[in-house]
Order: sequence, then C-alpha cells, then structure tokens
Amino acid sequence: MKCATVQEWMPHYIDGQLSPDLEMQLRLHIDTCPACAQWLEETMELASIWEGKGSAFAEQGLPEYPDITNTVMSEIERLENDRRERSLPQTAVRRRTAPRTAWMHYCLAVGLTLILVQLGIFENFAYGISEINGHMSSSVSAWLSNTPPTDK
Repeated sequence: MKCATVQEWMPHYIDGQLSPDLEMQLRLHIDTCPACAQWLEETMELASIWEGKGSAFAEQGLPEYPDITNTVMSEIERLENDRRERSLPQTAVRRRTAPRTAWMHYCLAVGLTLILVQLGIFENFAYGISEINGHMSSSVSAWLSNTPPTDK
C-alpha cells in the first residue's frame, strides 16, 4: 500500500470506520513505514486537540460555535431594503413593442414602398441585381480556376 493511500484513509482508521481487512493492511504499512507512523501520531494528536476544544467551550459555559445567523440575516435584510429604496421607481411608460406601435411600423413600411414604386425607383432594380450576379459569378469562377476575370 502506498503512503498517499494510507494518509488518505488515516482519519477513517482513527475513527474505526474501516473494514477489518483494510485496517490490517493499514496497520502493516504503518508498522513498516516510519513516515506514516509519524503521520498517524500527528493526526491522533490533532484529533485529541480538536475534541478537547469542544469540551473547553462547554466547560466555560459557552456555546460550541457562536450563533451569528440572526445578525447576518438582519444585515442582509437591511442591505436589501436599502437597495430597494435606492432603485429607480417603476415608470408608467408604454413599451415600444406594443401591438399598436408594431402595426404602425408595418403600415409605414408598406406606404413608403408604394411611394417608391410609384416614383419608379424599382424600375431597373431587377436588371441591376442580374448585373451584380453576373459579375460575382465570373469573379468566383476566375478565382476557382486561378485566371483573371474577364469583363463582359
């Protein structure tokens, strides 16, 4: 058994929580390894000190651990109330994405499109798109074949 494994299982060994087989393997290793034997002694000393601390508090009439729950919770509540007081009040402004506003935007877009069609803005629009498509097609073909593009 390796020292790291023994040191990992040492607290369980001290508490008597190991199976008899595993306890015997740990005991054999500790008997043959001075470093692990020293580790066991130090761990047992720390465990006795730790157990003694609890009884020292009890002998003095003090609780084992000071109860700070009420103090902490009241401070959290105070901070939360302060944050709420500092926050901006809720406004009664209607959201911009209200249904009436959305319909107005759609109607405005349709109206502008109809005006542009009447003015002839889109008259040569299809021709321009096909012209751009032809230029893009020839430049991509030229790039794929590594030849300079030819202008039509």
